[in-house]
Amino acid sequence: MVARACVFKALDLGIALGSAVKTAIYLNVDNRIMCRIGTTARRLNMLPEASVIMGVPLSAKEKSIYFDRR
Repeated sequence: MVARACVFKALDLGIALGSAVKTAIYLNVDNRIMCRIGTTARRLNMLPEASVIMGVPLSAKEKSIYFDRR
């Protein structure tokens, strides 16, 4: 069975995620929204009741591990 998400709930999730990562940026916490984390969580059946899963890893290191390529 394929879980279906209401488009308005998906939009609300996007707005909430954007607000969360922007707040983290203000607090000097590097972050990035990652769909792959959600895919992995779904495959591991970590949140069986969820129809949409996203991941937001956080880092408080001096160098941004999510954007810097060096």
